[in-house]
Amino acid sequence: MNEQDKQISRLVINSLSDKLSQEATKSATFEALYTTTAMELEQIKKIIESDEELKAKFEEVKLKGQN
Repeated sequence: MNEQDKQISRLVINSLSDKLSQEATKSATFEALYTTTAMELEQIKKIIESDEELKAKFEEVKLKGQN
């Protein structure tokens, strides 16, 4: 392998490494956003279910939104 081929190989590896790193970062960010959103929704669900009056109002609004 001549010097130019070695340089091309290094550049290809560097480029692939950068792209993989960027995609892994995006993936981890989306996973974190999903996790925090799921936790917030679970908290909201627990709050709604803890109060019968609030739960009834929620169901009323939900039905209105479906129509």
